[in-house]
Parts: sequence; structure tokens; C-alpha cells
Amino acid sequence: MTDTGPGGPMAELRGRCAPLAFAPLPGFATAPPTGPGWVPLARIADPGDPILDRLLDARRDAPPGPRAVHTLRDLVRELVFATAGSVYLSGTAPAPSPQRYLCRVESGAVTGRVLVVDGAPAADRELAPAFVGTLAPLVGLVGERTRVGSRTLWSYVVDMLHFGMMNVARQLGRERAPAWRRAETLAGHLFEAGLPRRSVPALVRYGATDDQVWGVRGACCLDFTDGVHGMCLTCPVLDAGERARKWAASDLAGRK
Repeated sequence: MTDTGPGGPMAELRGRCAPLAFAPLPGFATAPPTGPGWVPLARIADPGDPILDRLLDARRDAPPGPRAVHTLRDLVRELVFATAGSVYLSGTAPAPSPQRYLCRVESGAVTGRVLVVDGAPAADRELAPAFVGTLAPLVGLVGERTRVGSRTLWSYVVDMLHFGMMNVARQLGRERAPAWRRAETLAGHLFEAGLPRRSVPALVRYGATDDQVWGVRGACCLDFTDGVHGMCLTCPVLDAGERARKWAASDLAGRK
């Protein structure tokens, strides 16, 4: 059962993220949940198990890019944010494994996520191989099932880490550039641990002050291919002039 009490795992992280408007954390527990629908990521990433295909089928009318990226996001966004937020705020994070990160899957949708924390949080060098080893089978299988390249999928993971840290900094009124650099340090350890170095996000400056910076993704999330979403401020495909116009119209320049 998920432990959300004041003495439960990751209580400090939950407390520090509680005031934030955007903080997609998983539940934290000391043992795997056993209720209906809970499955470990190891099972979802098993090529012989139908769970991932069912999740992808729920988006069968979407273009391949959004279908792949949104399914990956539904499964691991909370794990990635918990890792990014914990590293940024405390310097360490729980080392995940495919058996200790579980999702509740119901009717072709992910309705819950829990990270089992059964040891002390780890610093970058110990955390990195556990993080890469947890996500690699899933990223590979999503790519195989959708034909969306690993550059897009792995870059999306790296992008989430960077934007996760910078979003926490922004919401807490802290300087953004140091948060970005902290994400770059963690990413360096992930590359050393075997995460493919495809493309990396970049910090873009729009003015003289620290709150006049924001990131550009390493790879496009491909949302614009669905005919509904245009290219966003963080899209690497966007030209510089249009990016500047989108920045001027955004609420990111010093406003939380």
C-alpha cells in the first residue's frame, strides 16, 4: 500500500513539492502495491506481455510520434520527475529498478504509479546505472512497437530531467541556469552509464537576467504532427524568430 504518512518514504521531497503547481510525483511505498491492476515496469517492458500493446492501441488514431511519446510519458513521467526533483533539491534520489517501479493499468490507461523505496537514496554515480537500466527495456520496446526512433525517445527522457529541475527552480523562485547545469551533470552520468547520447536540450537566453532563460528540447516531441498542436516554445524545429515571438507571449519571463 502507498505510504503517504509524514514518516513515509520521500516525505521531505513530498513536503517540498507540495506548494508547487506542477509536481507530478508518483506514490512512494516501502513494498509493492498488491491491488488490482498494479504491474511492475519489468512486465510492461516484456515483449511477450500484451500490456504495452494495449496502451499503444488506446492511441491508435494518433500519429506514430505522439502515440509513442505520450505512452512513454504516461508510464515514466512521474519516475523521471521524482528523480529530477530529488536530485535537484537534495543531491540524491532513490535508485529505481524495473521491479520497484509499478503502474496501475486499467482499461488501456495508466491510472497510478508507485516507486518502491527500500534503501537509502543514491548520488549520481550510483543512481545513473539503475535509472538507465530501468528505462532501457521500455524505451527499446516502445521504439520497436511504434517505429519511432530511439533518438526521439531517449532525448525525451533527458529533456524531462532538465525541464523537471528547471520547473522546480522556477516555481520556487530560484535561479534557473544553476538548475539546468545540475541536470546537465546528472545527464553526464547517465551517458556514462549507457544512455545513448543522441541529442541534448539547450538553455536559451532571451534577456540579460536569469529569469529570461528557458530550455529547448534536444528532440521534437512530435506533437505538431497531430494537426492540432503547433510547434511549442521548446521545440528544436522552431525557427529563432518564431521562438522569440512565442517567448514574448509566454508567462515564463519572471512570472510563476
